Amino acid sequence: MSMSVDEIRNVILLFSNPAWKAAGTVSNTVIRNITALSSHLTYSGRITENITVLASKYAGTANGVIQGLLYIPDLSADDPCVNQTAPFVPASAARQADLPPSNYNLIAIAPWINAACTKSYLASAHTDPIRGLIFFRPSDDASDGPPPADSALWDLNDGGRWRTHSGYPIYAVSGQTGEQMMYHLSLYSGSVPAVPFGENLTALYNLDPYDYVRVWTELSVSTTSSLSSIWIYILIIAGVLLSVISLASFSMHFVQARRRACLRRRVISGEVNLEAMGIKRLTVPIEHIQSFPLFTYLYDPSDGSPPTSPISTLSPRAPRPAKLGRSSWGRSDSLVTTTLTARVVPISEKGLETPFAASTVATDYQPTCTICLEHFQNRVTIIRELPCGHIFHVACIDEFLSENSSLCPLCKASMLPKGYCPNITNPMARREYALRRLRDVSAYDELEDGNNAHSRIFTWGVRAKRRILGTGTVHTLSTLAQLESRPIDKQHLRLSHVTQDEDSQLSSGELARKRMRELAGSVSDDGEPELKKWRKMRNRVFPGF
Repeated sequence: MSMSVDEIRNVILLFSNPAWKAAGTVSNTVIRNITALSSHLTYSGRITENITVLASKYAGTANGVIQGLLYIPDLSADDPCVNQTAPFVPASAARQADLPPSNYNLIAIAPWINAACTKSYLASAHTDPIRGLIFFRPSDDASDGPPPADSALWDLNDGGRWRTHSGYPIYAVSGQTGEQMMYHLSLYSGSVPAVPFGENLTALYNLDPYDYVRVWTELSVSTTSSLSSIWIYILIIAGVLLSVISLASFSMHFVQARRRACLRRRVISGEVNLEAMGIKRLTVPIEHIQSFPLFTYLYDPSDGSPPTSPISTLSPRAPRPAKLGRSSWGRSDSLVTTTLTARVVPISEKGLETPFAASTVATDYQPTCTICLEHFQNRVTIIRELPCGHIFHVACIDEFLSENSSLCPLCKASMLPKGYCPNITNPMARREYALRRLRDVSAYDELEDGNNAHSRIFTWGVRAKRRILGTGTVHTLSTLAQLESRPIDKQHLRLSHVTQDEDSQLSSGELARKRMRELAGSVSDDGEPELKKWRKMRNRVFPGF
């Protein structure tokens, strides 16, 4: 910011009954603007040109006006500057001792003769309650005005310290203007009878001989921005960019919030299985796991039929001849059925989007627990049957579902309670949205391959999707339903990278837990990886689409 002085205005004020003229009395501080009342009888000066601002650091003002009583700073009697400045400083001009005892603001005026005298005036004014100081160079030409603020004539050989450590603003006027102000200050620095037209003022206003007049100075200042046009342009561009960034961030957060809400509704309704799609690792509450039925494994080879696994009465299978078995865990009797033919249930057309995706594996003959690979003992082993029809050891399946995965180890059907939905995050919503778009593009590719007559009729949006997602990826990946319809090979459930020697060194519990992790498979973490602080901040501001 830069400052300029628009006008310096001098008027005459009347102070009545000064306290120092009557010991023990108190000044009533009654002030009259004699210039406003009788302008033809008193002095009034207005300076609007040739005003230079030498220091504006301490020029703070609320209304753009700096004002105070005009005076000359005192110098010590032994200061050589007293004699050097005597031709330019009238002896009758008001000093601080000639001003009212009240706490009035002051405006100082002094000649600029040399560096030493200027420093003396600055030091003297620093101890007074002044609002500004006006210098004038007696040798300056009135027509040219004072030198500019960056002129070497204002150098005091202190590196400009006098400008920044003065404690008040400093101005300069031409030599002729300064001498006129000094002259009028000397005329209006005494009592009323001694000033010009004093008798007229006394008769007009019935003044007391002890009343006195002083010069009151007002400086009208204005501040302007020192920023160049290029900086203003840069600020405008920065404001526009900030607005665009804020709008983009708000839009991303809004879109992500809508997608999270949409995904939450679809998960609750059972349309989306997050873990089966590889989005989020989920576990089943132990209370819900314990609601699955328990049976005693029953297999009688004397029947001459293939071994079968028990089926719950709650299972949606067709009724068949049955044998009764009682759970050894104190549960009520459960109906156990056998059949001569193994069933093969095709996978659902919705693939892994359905909460219970069927398996292509016959579930009627299950002599072994897939988790621990141990055989069931007839009429001894307690088994738990899942809603999908697969059976496991109670301890194995309970630990697997409560700590490793919410999906059946064999058919990958969801075992979560109906209406259950975990906390949906932005990475989860983005991944599900990308998989859904991938299926849409794959469906268009299948339509293109099956109908040659319309193979080239695609909208611009479909072509854009293929360019963004990549055609190679689309053709190599079929729909999720096709991927899940492949038969499950039980031999691959074993850990392929663990040798028999390594397995023999592990206990049965540790080996079962390793198989649980293998059966659960790998699922991408729904959280964000460890990133640097600036990347985390960027992702927080711009969550992306």
